Amino acid sequence: MNLLFVTSAVCLLKPSTGSAVATGVAAVAWLLFNGPLEGQVLWSLNLQHGLTVSDLLGFVAFGIAVRGWIRVRSRRESNNSVD
Repeated sequence: MNLLFVTSAVCLLKPSTGSAVATGVAAVAWLLFNGPLEGQVLWSLNLQHGLTVSDLLGFVAFGIAVRGWIRVRSRRESNNSVD
């Protein structure tokens, strides 16, 4: 969880390709390995699977990674168009 928060904060404050990739990897890892911290089930797919409160953190972090990636790409494109 700490890795997820740190990489998300870095990606928000100083977006780079590395921070976006690190945040994306941390988000996917969180979704796969957050078992002990699942929390309340918000939506149940079946008896064993569903969307939990903890899963929302992973989705938000993945959105932050995508936002960071887009910001880096647009900054590169604007720098290339000026040259």
